[in-house]
Amino acid sequence: MNANPSAAFARELVASLYDLGVRDFVLCPGSRSGPLAHALAEAGGGNPPLGAPRVDLHVRVDERSAAFVALGIARGRAATDVPRPVAMITTSGTAVGNLLPAVMEAHHSGVPLLLITADRPGEMRGVGANQTTDQGGIFATFARWSAEVPAPESLETPGRAATLAARAVAIAMGDPARDDMTGTPGPVHLNIEFREPLEADGGVWQDPPRIDPTPSYGTRVLTAADLPAPLPAVERGLVIAGDRAGDVAREVAEAHGWPLLAEPTSGARAGDACIGFYVSVLESDAGRSLAEQVHQVVVIGRPTLSRPIQQLIARAPSLIVAAHGARWREAPRHADQVVRTVPSSWLTRSDGTLELGDSAWLAKWREAASEFEDLAHVWGGDAVADAFMAPLGKGDVAVIGSSGPIRAVDRVGPVCSPGEVPTLIANRGLSGIDGTVSTAVGVALATGQPTHALMGDVTFLHDVGGLLIGPLEKRPRLRIVVANDGGGTIFGRLEHASAPAEHVERVFTTPHGVDIGAICAGYGIPHVAVRNADALARAVAAPPVTLEVVEARLPRA
Repeated sequence: MNANPSAAFARELVASLYDLGVRDFVLCPGSRSGPLAHALAEAGGGNPPLGAPRVDLHVRVDERSAAFVALGIARGRAATDVPRPVAMITTSGTAVGNLLPAVMEAHHSGVPLLLITADRPGEMRGVGANQTTDQGGIFATFARWSAEVPAPESLETPGRAATLAARAVAIAMGDPARDDMTGTPGPVHLNIEFREPLEADGGVWQDPPRIDPTPSYGTRVLTAADLPAPLPAVERGLVIAGDRAGDVAREVAEAHGWPLLAEPTSGARAGDACIGFYVSVLESDAGRSLAEQVHQVVVIGRPTLSRPIQQLIARAPSLIVAAHGARWREAPRHADQVVRTVPSSWLTRSDGTLELGDSAWLAKWREAASEFEDLAHVWGGDAVADAFMAPLGKGDVAVIGSSGPIRAVDRVGPVCSPGEVPTLIANRGLSGIDGTVSTAVGVALATGQPTHALMGDVTFLHDVGGLLIGPLEKRPRLRIVVANDGGGTIFGRLEHASAPAEHVERVFTTPHGVDIGAICAGYGIPHVAVRNADALARAVAAPPVTLEVVEARLPRA
């Protein structure tokens, strides 16, 4: 049988992406994307035909959920393996629009996604053809690069799909030679026209042409004048570790004898310089007094969680920022210095070494924190976070919902020994609750190991469709702990709580009255409800062996 051009193009694209390191493809069903679906069915099946790559195919029925699965897979790969782009494939029409929330998060958090959307050919646009809309450039500035790809033709020379793949992967992974947004990983959009026939053609898989990626924009040779100077060796410095700061934040703090305030997803919550219960410390009289004495604040990563931290940054007499997320140049305007990564010169003091025990400044912060070490947690969000975190350690991976739970973990999460910090992942690019269940599923699929997730009831219900995994698809080993207090009670800790109670209840707290156990039963997901910290501790003690939900039923705040 002769190959039809759409099918041949799809095979070349899939094979080229595989050669460039893409292993995971998330697919939603649709007709216009049929050529890609048929190619992936062959490459992602149990017995790929001769010449086809062996890819990991994940099929979902809902595009919004699927895009967050792709984002979660990319986050899981980066956390535990080699960072790789993940391909997300949809048909035309509203299917494409459903990708936007995940694309926005990927843009702001620097996650490499390849958005491959099928479209009608040019002759069907602007003539009222069904399921046809303006898909080109639909993601606007949220995509690092977008390409309108004309429909494959029967006589065209092979290589166009391979060229597209090479450029898309290179840009999605970021070009470190660039100082703008194209220099960081993020989403790329290929909008591909497919002309009928769209069905499988039984064609042969050919080795794709070898195409060099888009040439680098040119790596500038750094001179001594370009290299960041060592940090000033002030006595009353402070290191704040935000999202994905990395263990280097701990190393900087320890080298200078400065206290380290590390958010849960920083990866730096360890060591003798790290201040436990720092949120409570900053809200105490002793902590406010210490904050007023700070001479210099060094921010590594992107802090997003607490107002006391933002206030510390805002009033810092001297502020130095490094590795401030995907949009690293968007640091606070009063920063004295902003650098893309932490330079090695920060890992030593300019006036010589300092033993942590010799830092009187650090000792004052540790003394303030000691007041909160033995506080018992009543049954509520903090107690759930405490029980959830207790069994986690080196090698464990957990996804935390970006609302009340991440703040509870921030308040009560333990300080670990160096090298023993679990990997905590949260969607902090835009800090939304969108797609949290699906993100956790994707992370678990990527790691291939028992994975944990903690989220509130509203976050869970917002993406409950993420539980829908068909019987032909791989199921993750994932335990989702849902802190169910009957609504969005986080608003009770914000300024909105001063409004009349009935107004707060209806338009902010939004009680739902949902039976989570019944929902899980409908999806065929094991569910258990617990009503105290001891029962929760027993429920999370052993690693999960399948996808399951533990509902921590809390009193209404």
